This record gives sequence, C-alpha cells and structure tokens, in this order.
Amino acid sequence: MKALVFEQMGEARDVLALREVPRPAAAAGQVLVEVEASPVHPADFGFVRGMYRVKPSFPQVAGLSGAGRVVGVGAGVALAVGTRVAFRWPGAWAELVSVPVERCVAIPDGVSSEVGAQFVVNPITAWGLLETARARPGDWLGLTAATSSVAAIVSALAEERGLRVAGIARAGSLPELAAHVQGVAENEPELAERVRALTGGVGLSALLDCVGGPLVSTLFPALRQGATIVAYGTLSPEPMLVKNATLVYGNLTWQGFGIDRFSSGLSEPEVTQMTRALWSSIQRGRLPLPVQARVALPDFAEGLSLAMAGGPGKVIIGTDGPG
Repeated sequence: MKALVFEQMGEARDVLALREVPRPAAAAGQVLVEVEASPVHPADFGFVRGMYRVKPSFPQVAGLSGAGRVVGVGAGVALAVGTRVAFRWPGAWAELVSVPVERCVAIPDGVSSEVGAQFVVNPITAWGLLETARARPGDWLGLTAATSSVAAIVSALAEERGLRVAGIARAGSLPELAAHVQGVAENEPELAERVRALTGGVGLSALLDCVGGPLVSTLFPALRQGATIVAYGTLSPEPMLVKNATLVYGNLTWQGFGIDRFSSGLSEPEVTQMTRALWSSIQRGRLPLPVQARVALPDFAEGLSLAMAGGPGKVIIGTDGPG
C-alpha cells in the first residue's frame, strides 16, 4: 500500500516521501481502517520534526488523525466491519492504518469524512479547554490567537454555554472573528485595560492561551480574582514573566492542557456526553469545520504548502483506497 514515510526528523516537505509499504494487520484490540481523509494539523508538522509529545519510530508513517471505514478487526473487537470512524493515532497518512479500537469514534450518518476526520482533534480540544476553564454562564472568556481553528470552535461552544468571549488577535485578523466575539488587537496600547473595559470592569474568568510569551504577561491585569489560565499552544518561543505575588494575590490557577491527558481522565459517561454534544453541534452546523482543500497522497507536497500558508479551513489529505 502507499504511505507518506519519513526516516529522519525534519521539515515535512524535506523528509516525507510517498512509498510502498507492507499492508498492516489488525492485532488484538485493533481495527484496520481504510483511510478516506486526514487533516493536516500543526501537530503533524511537530511530529515529523520530533517536537511533539508523540515521538516517531523509524521508518514512520506520518499523520496523527483521520477518518475512514473499518475493513478488518482484531480479536476482542466488537466494532463492525464497515463502520465509519474518526481516529487519532500515528500513521494516518496512508491508505490503511491499524488503530486501537479505543482511539476510534463512530461517525454519524450524514457527516462527511472530511468533517468527521476533524472531530478527534480540534472539537475535543475545544470542549476540553472549556471544561478546564470552569467558566459559568455570563462569565467572560479570553482567547489569544482568536482566529485559529481551535479558537473558532471554542467561541461557538462558548456561545452555546452562555459565555461571552473576548478575542485577542492581530489587528488585521479582527474582521475574521465571529459576530458574537468582541475583538481586541494584541498590540493595542494598554491591552489589558482595553480587555477589562470590554467586560464592564469585571475581568476575564478564564484565559485560553496558545501563544505564551510577553502577550500573556501583558494580560494578567485583565483577569478577575480566581481566574484560570489554560495554556494549550506554543506559538511564542519567549518566556512568560510573572511575579508570585500576581498569582497569589489574584488567587489564579495556571495550567497546561494536553488532549491525551484530558481524554484519559474522562469517565465513560463524560465521554458519551461530550461525543453526543459535539456531534449534535456539528450536525446542526454550529461548529466551524471548513475544508480549504483536498489533495491525494501523491500530491502531498501541494497540501503541505497550503497548510503552512494558512487560510480558512483545513487541508485534507485523501486516499482512494489501497492499491
């Protein structure tokens, strides 16, 4: 079968190659998925660079998530052959991939593979961020890089929960914010004072941050007593500077977020509640999961270039089934 493989860490455009590799098999507790669609996420580039929490094992098939149809099952698996699933597991940029059954989620009828493939990363991340923030209806939530894919989903889910959102982004990106998000330019003079003014002087109950660096340090005065800061990205390589007194006297909670840690801590009822709620929002058109482009495996270089350039929606690497 065909797969995008790398044998050393580096930039994806330099180290990935389309190769014929042995067809995988579903071991006990696994399913064999015929991949139909796999979105290109920043984490995929980090995985190839060796800078993601999941490390490659060479030779490594790239791609961390996708969607497709189950074409084989291993011992102890009750999932039926033919079921359409979304999954999060290394090796997605291939025609076939073996995935532990617990890392798969059934895709409802009427949801395309391109949309379903996005379910296991950004929507679950957005849900987890809001759960971690512990904000209540009527509270103000701050979002850095507010035009990112995750931030757009967070904003939509926050509106459904009765939260109000202050989006912090580059000035040129502010027109891209959803109509219900109040935007503030990140380089605006007296940024914290401007954000606090948006909240009527109350301050942010939570700040969901994927940037870090000086931007977060600047925003501490915009937080209310007892606020929570959730860091989930690393866009800035610069350190965040904060005095202990700021945390102590503000009674602030500051923590990192990772999707694996969050997901592993959910009970079965919590997983069911989250999954049903997110699929319902997707089916009702409430969550923004646009697709910018779809490219076939042989055209992966074009897809990587599009993804690196940014733009509205995800780039999808698709396959036509095993050769």
